[in-house]
Amino acid sequence: MLSEQNRAIALRFAQAGWGTNQGWEKICDELMTPDVAYPFNSNATPIVELEANKAFNTSLFQGFPSIKHRIEDVIAEGEKVVCRTTLERTHTGEFLGIPPTGKLAKNINDFTLLRIVNSKIVEWWYECNLLEVIKQLGLIA
Repeated sequence: MLSEQNRAIALRFAQAGWGTNQGWEKICDELMTPDVAYPFNSNATPIVELEANKAFNTSLFQGFPSIKHRIEDVIAEGEKVVCRTTLERTHTGEFLGIPPTGKLAKNINDFTLLRIVNSKIVEWWYECNLLEVIKQLGLIA
């Protein structure tokens, strides 16, 4: 039962809390703890605290405001839920300090692992194939 409840929370976050959706910040406020930890792409120093996470994601989505994602798989066990999605995005704004290229990056796989305690996300692990994104944007061969 806990797995199914947490799966529903993860799906709500993946769908309504996606950074290009209207009101995504409110969904994050509702579903995450104030001290949520977010090790973006296995960064050794996670982004900690809800407001810092929202600010970071705002900056990410500025680079790809029309990003589309398709949920491919969701696996839930106890307090952990893993989602695999496929992304498609056009680079029209600054992204991680990279000026816009106007190029499309597609079929980019990413994974999210959420740890959910008492119906709140306390950890948000995110892995995206940024090397493939950078290649498709023509920044490296």
